[in-house]
Amino acid sequence: MKKIAISIAVLAGTMVLQAADTPEVKETALLGGGVVSGQLKVMHIISDKDNAWTPNDGSGYLGTLKYVTPEVLDGLKFGAAFYINGDTGLTKWDAGKQNALGMFTATQGQDKSELGQAYVEYKHDMLNFKGGRQILSTPLTKIKWSLMPNFYDAYMLGTEKVPGFSFNLGHITRMSYGSRAATDWSLIGEKTKTAGVSRPMETQSATGIVQAEFHSLAEGAGVAKNTAGMTVVGATYNGVEGLTVSLWDYYAWDIANMIYADIDYKFPVVKGTNLALSAQYLKQSEVGDKLAGKLNYNLMGAKAKIGNKKWSVYAAYNKSNDNDNDGNTFIKSGFLNAWGADPAYTSSLFSRNAYRQDVSAYKVGGHYTIMKGLKIMASYANYGKSKTTAYSPSNLVANNDATEADIILAYKPTKAWMLKVFNAIRTSEYDSSATAEKKMNHFRAVASYDF
Repeated sequence: MKKIAISIAVLAGTMVLQAADTPEVKETALLGGGVVSGQLKVMHIISDKDNAWTPNDGSGYLGTLKYVTPEVLDGLKFGAAFYINGDTGLTKWDAGKQNALGMFTATQGQDKSELGQAYVEYKHDMLNFKGGRQILSTPLTKIKWSLMPNFYDAYMLGTEKVPGFSFNLGHITRMSYGSRAATDWSLIGEKTKTAGVSRPMETQSATGIVQAEFHSLAEGAGVAKNTAGMTVVGATYNGVEGLTVSLWDYYAWDIANMIYADIDYKFPVVKGTNLALSAQYLKQSEVGDKLAGKLNYNLMGAKAKIGNKKWSVYAAYNKSNDNDNDGNTFIKSGFLNAWGADPAYTSSLFSRNAYRQDVSAYKVGGHYTIMKGLKIMASYANYGKSKTTAYSPSNLVANNDATEADIILAYKPTKAWMLKVFNAIRTSEYDSSATAEKKMNHFRAVASYDF
């Protein structure tokens, strides 16, 4: 129970630092007018199938404490955030247990801390700048549902001076892989390099990446020689009411170039109810000579959603290709997803198959608000059979359609507290009678407190 005590101590410590009873950002006079905020989050697996593939045991926590200074000069601030992640003490590390390594950043769930954010921020009428360690919210640098997040060592410059437009220019030098990276490699990615990481983590392999530590982008991609990192350019137009158009380019020097574009148009159909239409495109091609083979991947997507705060329903579609029409030798894996990307409309809690080779995926879902603070969400996705070969245990090929059905019950009694219980029923495309069962029926509870 030692680790439960540690978790309680983290929570108690964060509560002491509160300056009010609400979860909004607070001004703390004791710290010179700066802003203190934080969170304690706990995930606990209730059950899953006992088939040596699905995680049926695990209980992890994350404690976060963040401080942002007042303005040192006009528009200039500094920020830092400290994170600690580990086992609550309820995980059974017995032989034969299929532990959820994606909850932890250490090999046996030991407490591990990281200064995940440490940045300088400057806001001016003409431009905004943020440089240093940070959570980077761009289309190809964010993944949901992780305890310890992914962090990026990046330098981002933006402006909204042109009416209706915003522009971003930046450079990423290093990345820190969060707790979910282990799940992205094995359970979600099934060792196909398509689910947000392209190498195993230290929790899974003696030569794997150490989590909650910063690494070069080349190391994350499995490239032996270091590179110059990744240059990011983005532009967004929202000059027409309800319309947003974005175009981004991510140039990972000597590895790959990725172009991402999306368009969203939202308009009312009846009073209080809106229809949102969206489309997306992602293309990846190889640059330089650091990879064995060639990258030539593209993804298209469309989505329609109708609803309001009380209810909504949506349908989404993605189509991916990995072409070799010009006779070159191509990497037959789909999207080289090495740095934490997940923009596809059809991604689910445990499935990101749209990034595999030659996939036609669809997803339907919606939500209903039962009462104030209580909401139920449900979805079903079918990914068909991809042409991507899993790297182990024996070069598996798709045998059946990959599917996932998710139900989430979320309760938010106050702005500070959030409780979720979800069930994910999933079948891998590599499931067959000739191999060990690859199916999930996963129940999990999540609780968090923000301050």
